[in-house]
Amino acid sequence: MRVLRPAGANPILKDERLSQIRARLQSHGRVLAADLATEWHVPVDMVRRDLRELAEAGECRRVYGGALRMQPAAAHIHARMGENIALKNALARHTAGLFKAKQVAFIDTGSTNIALATSLSRDMPLTVVTSSPAVAVALSDASQIETIMIGGRLDDTTGGVIGSVAVQSLQHYRFDLCSLGVWAISAEGPSVWDPEEAAFKREVLSRSETVVVMAEGSKIGSGGRFPVAPLDTVHTLIVSEDAPSDELSRMTASGVSILKVPVHD
Repeated sequence: MRVLRPAGANPILKDERLSQIRARLQSHGRVLAADLATEWHVPVDMVRRDLRELAEAGECRRVYGGALRMQPAAAHIHARMGENIALKNALARHTAGLFKAKQVAFIDTGSTNIALATSLSRDMPLTVVTSSPAVAVALSDASQIETIMIGGRLDDTTGGVIGSVAVQSLQHYRFDLCSLGVWAISAEGPSVWDPEEAAFKREVLSRSETVVVMAEGSKIGSGGRFPVAPLDTVHTLIVSEDAPSDELSRMTASGVSILKVPVHD
């Protein structure tokens, strides 16, 4: 709720400020320090300190000028594979149409990318490099698709490999198309919960000509603990139609092409 305090009114207390910041993050996904300072008639540095405190407590992620709602920590990959199956399949079918014959493509880890592997045409000659054993298994019946697994340390939450060995394995490849898995994405860019995962994805992005991200609406406008890259590294965002329109407008300003998929496609 927006609370306006005219000059000369009793100053807003710290607990009030923190409570209102939490509420606004929950309802709007982001806050701007300058706007809050003007609204509350307090120094902007005071608001920045509040945001810093909340960020250190894991309640938001600081970004330039303000903060984003923190996306909850990732559930185990096996649990996520059983959630929102119809929506993930719809996102995957739309993304599969972006793949072209004879490309070298990278398919990242994540439950929606596993659905993508299942959705790819079995008759299209393609080379797919992946960091996900589950993606590789999903492609095992596709005789026209050459599947290459990246080596490295398997993260049991994401279901993908990370670490220095995984990063070094990427040195041999350039990708025509990359389907990047993210835990959250906003106008500031994609983000994840693990620093090694973020480092691995940055290396993938540096080797990809075109990058697509599939995201459920709940991931839009929120942040993970570790940013991956600016949003302009993503070319196409395929998102469910329930994604917040104000955040999508901010993202479009960065040049990303956005395709909305019906929730009950």
